[in-house]
Amino acid sequence: MIKPRKAVSSFSPYIAGRPISEIKRLYKLKKVVKLASNENPYEPPKKVLAAIRQNAAAVNRYPDSNAYELKHKIAKKMGVKAENIIVGNGADEIIELLGKAFLDPCDRIIVSRHAFIRYRMAADLMSAETKTVDMKNYAHDLVKMAEAAGKRDKFLFVTNPSNPTGTYSSKKEIDKMFAILKKNKNAPMIVFDEAYADFADAKDYVTAIKYFKAGKKIIILRTFSKTYGMAGMRLGFAVAPEEICEIIERIRPPFNTTSLSQAGAIAALDDDSYVSRTCRKILDEKKRLEKNLTEMNLKFVPSQTNFLLVNVGDGNKIFTALLKLGVIVRGMAEYELPEFIRVTVGKPAENDFFIKCLKKIKKVAVRLRGAPKGK
Repeated sequence: MIKPRKAVSSFSPYIAGRPISEIKRLYKLKKVVKLASNENPYEPPKKVLAAIRQNAAAVNRYPDSNAYELKHKIAKKMGVKAENIIVGNGADEIIELLGKAFLDPCDRIIVSRHAFIRYRMAADLMSAETKTVDMKNYAHDLVKMAEAAGKRDKFLFVTNPSNPTGTYSSKKEIDKMFAILKKNKNAPMIVFDEAYADFADAKDYVTAIKYFKAGKKIIILRTFSKTYGMAGMRLGFAVAPEEICEIIERIRPPFNTTSLSQAGAIAALDDDSYVSRTCRKILDEKKRLEKNLTEMNLKFVPSQTNFLLVNVGDGNKIFTALLKLGVIVRGMAEYELPEFIRVTVGKPAENDFFIKCLKKIKKVAVRLRGAPKGK
């Protein structure tokens, strides 16, 4: 038996959210609500479904490996050139491709503590190092991240808004980071992961595309999985300097995006009203969910996304208890936040069911501690 590379031998796989079918089967449940993976709870635009049906009969043919039409559509939408666009099997694949293309064992990346785990995984896979900078109030400390940059650092990852904390970095903070890095002759390439950008409504939130258009050499990650409701199609893209795109294209697997995902994404980009309408419904539901949690005396991190990071005391215990009742959330122990669970904002009935089950668990816990019934 051949042995894998040393980095692979100790590599831990990404833990995805549990599927509904598994939980139904495991706990013999008829009703299961999934609020774990930050998916859009609503169906994708009708134009997307129509495009998928229209192209379904042609799946005997390989897709356009270069995704020509999709790249040009994205470029027009973002206000850049098609040569600045990379498409991938989700933004996850692009993160991994960046690691494979640019990271040597002597290199390092800079991330924020509690940040999306896929950045570190890309570095681990290539035997590169990860420098972790502590957060400030559950948000990226961009000043300290910029000050930590050295000669070895290839990438500095900024998730904005952040997953799994839901916090964001303001324009003022981003400008400070750029000012510090400007003095560094060996400054790393900044990667802005903006998977949740459409949900951000803070007045001082700014998308990094404005910096890119102003000439900053940065990479911006986006996805069709969240606001467009296409998580099952696995399609993401990056806006990047042409030289970065050219290198990624050399190592990108052929046909890494399907003909159906390309057709669906092209159609999705024509439906701005769906994005604004769906985001509004989700953000309104988030406010209602926050109100319910506050009434239960549960603290949560203020969020600019479609999810909430909720302090429940023992995240794993509550995660397991909710599973048994038919609610799938996300435990946060792997993100060094063991007292938290992450809850995606679902449809009204799904959120109601979550709150109902959480109240039930809380009442049982109070009784088990010996408190009088009803307190």
